[in-house]
Amino acid sequence: MLEIINNLKPFFEDCYRRISVREYSRITKISPPTASKILNNYSKLNLLIKEEDRNYLFFHANNKDKQFIALSIIYWGIKLRGLTDLLEKKLISPTIILFGSLSKGETKQESDIDVAIFANKKDLDIEDLEKKVKRKIQIFWFKSLNDIKNKDLANNIINGSRLVGRFNI
Repeated sequence: MLEIINNLKPFFEDCYRRISVREYSRITKISPPTASKILNNYSKLNLLIKEEDRNYLFFHANNKDKQFIALSIIYWGIKLRGLTDLLEKKLISPTIILFGSLSKGETKQESDIDVAIFANKKDLDIEDLEKKVKRKIQIFWFKSLNDIKNKDLANNIINGSRLVGRFNI
């Protein structure tokens, strides 16, 4: 499982980026024939979409595939482990939800990380974590689901991916 996540890392970081075999081999530090084999295998599994353009093969994320989205959520859950660990130490049984583009498999290079936290608000220094994940982390604080006034925001959070905790209704 970890091998799949490591191999698909460039596609989780930017789901809309088209990556050639040669570029993928450079990013992952493997030979072009090995890169081609790996990318074609993921294309057969429907995790990547293969396109030919001017005699070059390009691959990009199939962000409509449920398996790709699930793997993307696992990837971002692992990447945000430092944040969830920090929050679990500082807060009493928080519920942490990843929502927005990252939970839908629609990540772009400039996407921020949207996290909803259900707990009493605390001042946190997350600057180091933002540098580590190379993205801005936007935290939304709520005491309960009833505190969310915007219906669309509530819907996005409810349909997001729970990283830590649980809801009590």
